[in-house]
Amino acid sequence: MKYPELHAEVLKELAAIGSPSFALHTPKDRKSELEYSGVRVPERRKLSRKGFSFFDHPESEVISIWDDLFMHSPNGDVLFCALDYLRFRVPKSVSPDLWSVIRNWVKRVENWAHSDEMSWVYSYVLEAYFDEVFEDLVMWNKTNELWPKRISIVSLIHYTGKNAVFLPPDVVFPMVERCVDDDRYYMQKATGWVLREMHRGYPNEVEDFLSTHLARIGNSALTRAVERMEKCEREAWRDQKKRLIQS
Repeated sequence: MKYPELHAEVLKELAAIGSPSFALHTPKDRKSELEYSGVRVPERRKLSRKGFSFFDHPESEVISIWDDLFMHSPNGDVLFCALDYLRFRVPKSVSPDLWSVIRNWVKRVENWAHSDEMSWVYSYVLEAYFDEVFEDLVMWNKTNELWPKRISIVSLIHYTGKNAVFLPPDVVFPMVERCVDDDRYYMQKATGWVLREMHRGYPNEVEDFLSTHLARIGNSALTRAVERMEKCEREAWRDQKKRLIQS
């Protein structure tokens, strides 16, 4: 680690607002091997907005510091603080060299919470520099490594809501199709979630996709994909899948 004194500063600030009991609970909840300071999301983001002593440095230097801390800290909340820094910035501005740094952060992901937060950040970098970022996402999409593969599809959506979808089906669906056979819990949940969000903007296309791949899509992915449809529609999709399995 190049900046041990800055790492110690971040840890001290986290410890001041953390809960020892929550720190013990967090790794169990996230099935994580990292240490935690027991800081809840609103308090952590408030701390991240306030900033640390190195926030008066040029942005490129701040990114370099966060890169060092993210890649070497044993504390999961330190990693979250690095992602918070980007969360507050990438929707407004993405520097051209940012991806060359944070693309490597995927190597540290080992739980769903970091995966989701990183995907949120990556989605905005993807929108700003599509060709560069998408090339890596496709590479991760074709691997069998859980977290890179999951991030490869979750990063295609700006989290959730009416402005979440920013890519067309012909970009998103080939990525999702490579994941429908992956029966791992976190992949099934991610696959269904992406389809659910795409349904907001492209309902006909999503339903065509579901019809085409219904026999391959797992039950948990299907449940997530159709959860915002009308009750009768949800039941129709489940019944149709049951008939496919029984035939």
